[in-house]
Amino acid sequence: MDKKSIILIVIILVLAFAVTLVAKLIISNDIEKNQATLTATVLENSGTSIMVKPDEGEDELKSSDKIVVRVPKDSAVMEDLSQFTVGSKVKITYNGEIMESYPAQINASKIELAE
Repeated sequence: MDKKSIILIVIILVLAFAVTLVAKLIISNDIEKNQATLTATVLENSGTSIMVKPDEGEDELKSSDKIVVRVPKDSAVMEDLSQFTVGSKVKITYNGEIMESYPAQINASKIELAE
């Protein structure tokens, strides 16, 4: 291989790396932008899901007064939510999609006690 071929290969590899890095940053930004949060009170806890009532002023209250929340670990296993007791205030992070049923349903990425 001559020197020009080596330089061309290095330039192509650097450009491919740069394009991959930029694409990864764009995808992670899109995921963060599509996150919604909801503050609610726990009404029931079944271990792998909780039923909550959205707090006054939350947009989700327009969809339903009760929402069942699950946190999928993978396609077949749900997160253990037994730590959230009835009456607890929780902050729920999810993708903004609400299943139109009664009670409504969401799959959350994170649930934590609200301060």
